[in-house]
Amino acid sequence: MAKSAPSLKREVGLFLAVVFLLSSVLYGLLYLRPDARQQWGAYSLAFMWCPGVAAMAAQLLTRHSLRGFGWGWGSLRYYLLAYALPIAFCLGAYLPVWLGCNAFRPQAIQESVVKLGLPVGAAGYLGLALLVLAQPLLGMIGSLGEELGWRGFLLPRLHSLMGFTNASLATGLIWSIWHFPVVIAVFPLYRPGVPVWYALTCFTVTVVAISFVHSWLRLRSGSVWPSTLLHAASNAFVASFQALTRENPTTSYLTFEYGLGMAVVMLPVAYAFWWSWRKQPAGAESQAGSAITA
Repeated sequence: MAKSAPSLKREVGLFLAVVFLLSSVLYGLLYLRPDARQQWGAYSLAFMWCPGVAAMAAQLLTRHSLRGFGWGWGSLRYYLLAYALPIAFCLGAYLPVWLGCNAFRPQAIQESVVKLGLPVGAAGYLGLALLVLAQPLLGMIGSLGEELGWRGFLLPRLHSLMGFTNASLATGLIWSIWHFPVVIAVFPLYRPGVPVWYALTCFTVTVVAISFVHSWLRLRSGSVWPSTLLHAASNAFVASFQALTRENPTTSYLTFEYGLGMAVVMLPVAYAFWWSWRKQPAGAESQAGSAITA
């Protein structure tokens, strides 16, 4: 049964209150225990699951069921798109840096083969390639936590309240702000020469832009899983491309999620998906409108 706007707003408010309450425990850990900043990787999975736990709690409290997250699988074409897109925008962001800044670091491939204990030679390179390509599947364990919250619970409700464009913007901004305390605490350890305000600006543009892609996948497919794969593939492939990049004062401003390159590449990608949604046949809205109850 469709919910009224006030009911949807209460559900959104409850979810946001719970997710930031849960996340505040980890925010506090970062700021009260400075050693936790160096060990953030040990806490990142718990952090990624804060939105998922909050969404399930809000869903149980308001609808007494865990239906409505988009558990169905959807069509294969959405998974192919979700997997391929991060490779495309990584190439768009990193190739100009590698060529223009002489920043490509091929020795990272050999280093990874040795570090993983793979045989040196063609067999080792093939094994490494397969591991890199399979990494998004493992990454879905963490990304599902975020996607249950942002796209499983929050997005369909915001879409019902304010439409595709504003819902994508709002979800992307909330998603970005949720990361801010972590970025402010951890980012200076890895790129001390880059101002935090610059990193936050580039990060916000990138996250809000890719939010349009996530929204399109979630609402078109009726499933949370393609968006979960997109999230995991983005994390995995950006990390792989970054490992192949020589760090210097110039590339620090251009690469990774906190650099200008990714932000610039993601803006036209966001526009393309916004345009695709805008030009969709009116009948396609029926699937999007039923996303909450799917």
